[in-house]
Amino acid sequence: MNTMKYSYFQKGLTLIELLVVVAIISIISAISIPAYTSHIESTRRIEAQAGVMELQLWAEQYFTQHRSYPSSSNLSTGSPSCSACTLSKHYTFSIANSGTGQDRFVIAATVKPSGAQKNDSCQKLTINAAGVKKGYGTGDSVNLDCWP
Repeated sequence: MNTMKYSYFQKGLTLIELLVVVAIISIISAISIPAYTSHIESTRRIEAQAGVMELQLWAEQYFTQHRSYPSSSNLSTGSPSCSACTLSKHYTFSIANSGTGQDRFVIAATVKPSGAQKNDSCQKLTINAAGVKKGYGTGDSVNLDCWP
């Protein structure tokens, strides 16, 4: 008599295997999401740094045409036009014009309080007429890691 041997093949995942896969995905997500967020913040900060440096060049060009340095009111109406003034969705650009010494003007990029950059360790980036760059964290504490 010929007896047939039945073999039962597993068709699908067990609950334990599924839980292991979910745990691995959770661990990878817990590591990668903060690293990705930090990378995005630093990329936006680099965009603001480029905007501040472009504004510094714009202020010098403004000086050659008007024989005075611009103020924040000149950002939108100034001639030459200021392309960096509306460059960023995450920072507000301003110029403080004191008219003396290396601080003849100070250009600042400040994080918008309700934006995606609000938790960044560099809340404010500045550069003065002499090219001295400074970064500030929360509460105007100096942060040396803001500029490369």
